[in-house]
Amino acid sequence: MYRRLWHILLLATTVALTAGCKSASPDGEVNLRLRARVDSLNKGSFINRYENPHQSLLYAYRAVGLLRDSLPAYHDGMMRAYNNLAFGYYMLAEHDSAAAYLDSVTAVASQSWTSGKRALRRNVEVERVLAELMQVRLLQRSCRIADSYQLLYNINQSKVLKSHPENYLYSFAQMEYFITSLTLNYHYRNMAVASSSGTTLSADTKKAMAALLAEVEEARRGLKCDYAEEMSLNYALAHSYYRLAAASQSDPFLLGKAYDYLADNAKLLAIPGQGCIYHLANVFQLQAFIAADTNIRRSTYTSHPQCHRKLARLTELTNRLYATDTSLASPDYGLNMFEVSTALFFQTADPYQHLGAVVAAAEYCLHEGEYDRAYDYYTLALEDTTWHDGMAPKFESMFYDGLIRMGYSLSAEDNTRWYAREIELLDFINRNESADLQLQDRLFRSETRNRYYGLTIAVGTAFLLLLGVLVLLLRHRSRVLRAEKQALQEAKRQDVERIANVETCLSVLRHDINPFLSYLTNKKLSPEMRQEVLEQLLRTFTNIKNWTNLSIPSGLQFQASCVSLAEVMESVKASCPNIHSGEVELGFEPTTLCVDGDRQLIEILLRNLVNNALQHTQQGEVKVAADTYEEDSRFVHLSVADTGCGMDEETVDSLFRADRKIHSASDPQATHGTGFGLILCRYIIKRHDDNTLRGCRIWVESQVGQGTVMHCLLAKHNNPGT
Repeated sequence: MYRRLWHILLLATTVALTAGCKSASPDGEVNLRLRARVDSLNKGSFINRYENPHQSLLYAYRAVGLLRDSLPAYHDGMMRAYNNLAFGYYMLAEHDSAAAYLDSVTAVASQSWTSGKRALRRNVEVERVLAELMQVRLLQRSCRIADSYQLLYNINQSKVLKSHPENYLYSFAQMEYFITSLTLNYHYRNMAVASSSGTTLSADTKKAMAALLAEVEEARRGLKCDYAEEMSLNYALAHSYYRLAAASQSDPFLLGKAYDYLADNAKLLAIPGQGCIYHLANVFQLQAFIAADTNIRRSTYTSHPQCHRKLARLTELTNRLYATDTSLASPDYGLNMFEVSTALFFQTADPYQHLGAVVAAAEYCLHEGEYDRAYDYYTLALEDTTWHDGMAPKFESMFYDGLIRMGYSLSAEDNTRWYAREIELLDFINRNESADLQLQDRLFRSETRNRYYGLTIAVGTAFLLLLGVLVLLLRHRSRVLRAEKQALQEAKRQDVERIANVETCLSVLRHDINPFLSYLTNKKLSPEMRQEVLEQLLRTFTNIKNWTNLSIPSGLQFQASCVSLAEVMESVKASCPNIHSGEVELGFEPTTLCVDGDRQLIEILLRNLVNNALQHTQQGEVKVAADTYEEDSRFVHLSVADTGCGMDEETVDSLFRADRKIHSASDPQATHGTGFGLILCRYIIKRHDDNTLRGCRIWVESQVGQGTVMHCLLAKHNNPGT
């Protein structure tokens, strides 16, 4: 009886379910077909993400179009499509577009979380985490390491990736997390781009990296994804082990581990249809880094069995693909590996990798003295229209530094522009690196606190209070020390300035009155000339007194103005009596030029130069001229030429040095020197250069017995009439 009733009930239920399915089948079948189409497009986008990002974007856009038109509630598919779009734009270094689609993932995740069923939230969670991991990569490329690490730290603390390890999407996200973590530690922190300068890691960093590598290797055994993800993780592990090997005195075991993963990638790349150019370039570039690193002994990978056997697979792959001499015995092995990897990176669509490859290769070429090759690499980057400012601050700053160091351009405008951009980038990078150090310190304290969180609340509170007090005291002490340092530097600067002014005034006094004293001791001097010399001597004392009162108490004040050189010449001509008027002709060529500077200092400068010339010229002429500088029209070239005794090369070399006593070439035992007045002149020119920032300078040309020419460059006044 009961058995018959059970069969009747089962039959009725089957009929009802069949009728319901038939009535719903048209819409259900269409829905399933569209979902399958979306999933297929998303899969195509995912597969092409490294090898062909343009094709990946095309598939993803098609998926988004279907979703918006027909399946707006299919949140998993929408988020996967948005994440594919973000990754595609990341591979094209279009970071703003990538960030925009990552925001879209977050928006869809919020909508799905409030409206979706709990059972459907797993994929939503992991897609959101994948978007955050991509955001971490964008932050790393922009050198915002502190923000990058903070976000990665938050992902780890959320425990989302450890919730469902058997899920394929979670497995992919876990691998992405490991790749991003390793990349942060081996590439964006303690970075040595070309590695020719050696790899340096602190003991704490090496310990942390070794622990992270052990964690990754343990966890990856249960993780499965496509071959591209496998190669990405292999490369991250290989690069990390290489950095540890270089920082551990070329440890062959660690370097052998790096070659294990490189050989795995070479094996994957040798499979037909899987020769991804992006990953192939990474393999060769890492081998180039190893060859370039000064902390890696060449014998470690050429002779040590731990490494040499594993390197054979890479060498075989290289020889099969390229005709370039890539044998380990070649003296150009490192250069050739960089050449191969750079050529491969330029076959990809990622301009970030273009610039990074050029910087690494060119830096190594400069280190090896291969300037022509370095020039070619920099030219390749300058002609590459795909990269743009702000795309890769660290690579870009190193790029401009290399251009300047190798003297790529003779154009002052180019070098000034490159230098300004490099300084701007370095300032940005240093600020972010400082923020990263502060974050590491904060997180370290936080983790320490969490490890001992089992202690009583009272002990924990006391610890935090003590830590807070210490931080406040350190900050206060830091501010005090900084203020004291600034005060000491300012006091030192003022003392140096006062000492310099005292020496300057003494030099002026000695140098300006010395010629007049020589004239007064000349028995042949006429009474009229003697009277004129006395009057000039009194005027000189008055000027020196006024200048001393002005300069010594507070430092010489630079009174900038437009100075007429014609007026300066007239004043100097009137203040320089020519005791050899019958035998020495003193001439001032007419000029209408004006300069930017201090009238009083320029007059002292010219008077010293003219007095020097007259003092050391017994017959002939002293000629003063001012013209626009031929090599740079922004300057006025002021010259004082004489036909006096001249100087030898040793005297010329020591002319502007205060630690050398200078004597006349004609009379080595003469009591009047030629050095202090010119030291004063050098000081005056330096003051003009400091205040005009134009490159003012002074130099001398002289030969024994043939006279001397003193040259000065002063900033020309920008006046249309001159």
